[in-house]
Amino acid sequence: MADANMSAKDYISNTRAQLLGGLRNLSVIAENLYQQGVLNDDEFNEIKAEKDDYGRTEAILDSVTRKGEAACYQLLKIIYQTRKRTLERPDPVFKNSHEASAETKKFDLNHWISCFSFKEDPEMGSNYIQENKNTKHKPKVSPSDLLKTDKNILLVGNPGIGKTALSHEMLRQWAKRDKKKLDYMFYFDMREITSIPPTMGLEDLLFTAYCQPDEGKDEVLQDIERTSDNVTIILDGITTLSSLVVQKVVKKDLLPDAKIIITCRPDDEEDLCLEDWLRVEVKGFSEETIKTYLSTTLGDDHREVLNNTQMVTLCHVPMYALMVAASFSSGDSLQPRTVNEIYISAVRHRLQLKSRKTRIKNPNQVFKTKGNKLLSLAKAAFYATQGKTVSLEELSCDDSCVLSFLKPHHVKVAPAETRTVYAFLHYTMQEFFAALWLLKNPDKIREVFQQCLAKEMKHMRPLIPFACCLLNEKSPRLINCLIPAEELKETSEWFFKEMINTFTSEAAVGDSEPYIDIPFLCQWFLSSGNGVISFWTCTLPSLRQA
Repeated sequence: MADANMSAKDYISNTRAQLLGGLRNLSVIAENLYQQGVLNDDEFNEIKAEKDDYGRTEAILDSVTRKGEAACYQLLKIIYQTRKRTLERPDPVFKNSHEASAETKKFDLNHWISCFSFKEDPEMGSNYIQENKNTKHKPKVSPSDLLKTDKNILLVGNPGIGKTALSHEMLRQWAKRDKKKLDYMFYFDMREITSIPPTMGLEDLLFTAYCQPDEGKDEVLQDIERTSDNVTIILDGITTLSSLVVQKVVKKDLLPDAKIIITCRPDDEEDLCLEDWLRVEVKGFSEETIKTYLSTTLGDDHREVLNNTQMVTLCHVPMYALMVAASFSSGDSLQPRTVNEIYISAVRHRLQLKSRKTRIKNPNQVFKTKGNKLLSLAKAAFYATQGKTVSLEELSCDDSCVLSFLKPHHVKVAPAETRTVYAFLHYTMQEFFAALWLLKNPDKIREVFQQCLAKEMKHMRPLIPFACCLLNEKSPRLINCLIPAEELKETSEWFFKEMINTFTSEAAVGDSEPYIDIPFLCQWFLSSGNGVISFWTCTLPSLRQA
């Protein structure tokens, strides 16, 4: 095995022969290289024109090695991120040692890529641009551009980055266009319709789960099926293609000429296996957009935010920018500096708004008074997250303080009958409250750790970083009003070590793909401030043993 500390270029060169025969789904690798500006238009088209995988692999390797270290590093990173689809699985171990043959000694590219020492160097990208001035980077696309293309589109982005907002903007522009021809657009919030029965067909999906025309339903459905090239379907927030009717729509067994737009988080992208789709990465706010947004929302006060590097960094995520602006305009003396503090600030802000209408003026006092009801909300959030839904079925509360965090959602139970359930204003707020309930019930933590190792339960992962941040020894008093500081301290004494032991155990490592990785967690530990110190103090011995 090659030395993991060698340069990316040498790491690839030393394994060129194995890569030529071991890489698969070359279109995935080439598309990612193109999207990230490593390949220009001509290079990308030449790779696509190759007759077989060997030729495509050779063309990719030649291009990146010719461009130098940064390009090679990007290729390794792409291979690592897409390894489920681009690398062959290791052969199963033979039951008897004497059955082993030369085939068992086949080079394991999965192990090879996992041994490379990735160093997230922010200068890597700019160095690459300087070295390759003729590279044509993929241009930015607007919502109108996405509407014009006939390709199926996969919108990928982190939580709160603006995927749903982009989908809504496309829907708005479609509704305002010049109606020169009859066409159809359907928007589905996939987390709101997770309970799709196996027997549901296209008609029920379009006219029951979405909306039903006032008249001529059969005629409308026939027109949709006959002219499916005039149909656009947005599936917002997909995590899996478990629903049979949704799977048929995506795979074009139904409405073969329809344009499908899917939004998902990066963790869910590989499981969808969408080849030949236009992949668009939603990047959030640029620095210029941050300045414009804050100037519009805060006026002259926006300069105070721009002078704080931590707050500006948070504002690259549009949802966090909104929450920072709301917190700043509320006049709070303590402004959020981390992701965790943003959610605490949002909760405080909602409580302050409600407390103005009551005799209770102190948000901490509201927390104490409404503590049990807020914990009921947290419990409903936990079980909804576990069930991969936004509908808080477990919630039975009409308290205005609790309802201030929610929006009503009307579920059709019969042709002329609906019932009202509630959902959080944003899914990440649901995950935050779910993590809060988990810490209030620490006996459930180990169970959740184990769930996160299972592929079908990986949607529980975001609860862990939230919990890590809430266990920070400087947790705000608002949280201590719900969970006594002594309880949090007692949980933190074993939480981090147990977490690392779980995700570096033989069971986790032996699996084909562990569903929590250290870089993912470290990203959140850094957002928790001093909590990262206690994390490394607790977990370093476990890491050494692993």
